[in-house]
Amino acid sequence: MGRELFSSRWGTALALLGVAVGLGNVWRFPYMMGLFGGGAFLILYLAIVAAFGVPALMAELALGRHTRRGPLTAFAEAGLPAGRFLGGVLYFGVAMAMSYYLVVVGWILAYVVMALGNILGMMNDFGPQTFSRLQAQWPVQVLCAALVAIASAEVVGRGVRVGIERVSRVFVPLFAVLMLLLAVRSLTLPGAIEGVVYLLDPDWGAVTPRAVLAAVGQAFFSLGLGGTFFVIYASYLPERGSLRRRAFTTAGGDVAASLLAGLAIMPAVFATGLSPDAGPALLFEVVPAACAAMPGGMVFAFVFFVGLGCVAFLSGVAAVEVLVGSLTETVGWPRRRTAWILCGGLVIVGLPATLSVDYLFQSDLIWGSTMQPAGSVVALAALTWGLGRKGALDQFSDDDGNIPRWTSLWFFWVRFVVPLAVITALVSGWIL
Repeated sequence: MGRELFSSRWGTALALLGVAVGLGNVWRFPYMMGLFGGGAFLILYLAIVAAFGVPALMAELALGRHTRRGPLTAFAEAGLPAGRFLGGVLYFGVAMAMSYYLVVVGWILAYVVMALGNILGMMNDFGPQTFSRLQAQWPVQVLCAALVAIASAEVVGRGVRVGIERVSRVFVPLFAVLMLLLAVRSLTLPGAIEGVVYLLDPDWGAVTPRAVLAAVGQAFFSLGLGGTFFVIYASYLPERGSLRRRAFTTAGGDVAASLLAGLAIMPAVFATGLSPDAGPALLFEVVPAACAAMPGGMVFAFVFFVGLGCVAFLSGVAAVEVLVGSLTETVGWPRRRTAWILCGGLVIVGLPATLSVDYLFQSDLIWGSTMQPAGSVVALAALTWGLGRKGALDQFSDDDGNIPRWTSLWFFWVRFVVPLAVITALVSGWIL
């Protein structure tokens, strides 16, 4: 039986957007802006996406479509020395990241339920204190993470078309509509213009080596780069089709999602007199407080967390697919059973994240801000040094076998410039 492929161009586009758009846009992006200079961080982020993110995304798509493998075997298949070992390291990194990611998506699920309870009059306690109370309820956090894990296992267990593609067709457009409505509502609040100014006014004094590391990590985390997600999703792409167009479409949608999230959150934060520099808790402390202080705020909160939950869940599905798809193709285990076993293990590994937000933040710096850019460097090395120039450029040839001229510059860029820039940002961010 051949490898399952995505069924259509539209389904493929939405599935790839489902990888990129997620918590990185709505949870991580606003609080990173709050910590690292507002508009200055936005400018850094956009520059890194354009100069390094899109070329690296094209490379990961090319590697995945050529090898038709997940990260456990794709690097070795491409001819990269120690490729199987490096793939195993990245596989472990995805597992660790997904363990705390389940907890965060579980928080979103809890907030959806609480916001709905307030709308129906069954609760009356949705505000800035909600997050601290949730943190004190360890069993509730574990239950919510387990429910997210069960849903992820069910989607991935159904396969690429019936599971991942079908859910992406619903959740991605729903998120876009809800975020657009919320951004419009947020911008109409009294004092919202201060939030817009904050998004656009750069504080260059906040641009430190750690801020550059955060911007690199945000770009790669938000896009879903890291030598894992897009490698395995590209292995389900049809043999032909423009990888450049898919990369630009995915990156464009991802940036638009980040900007929409910023316009939905920051104006509401400033309109209610709150602070944007709350860190990882920004979404879960400041947004409820803002909603509690505005007319119709509970409806705003419910719609916001439903939309966020849709794309956060899809990004989690992508991580589970990396783990399940790689393992099934390597050892031949049944997909559904593998999905359930792995998701159960992730809930257990993620238990420390239910006890400490600081543990989650530090884990995110390691497995998100650091491991994902490093993993993308490994993927670039596998494509450009392992597979080589001909194998890489063949992925961009047209139906007549002609290779566009721009691919020579792109190949040089992803072989030398992008890895050097990423490594420099990682080293300086951790040392300086």
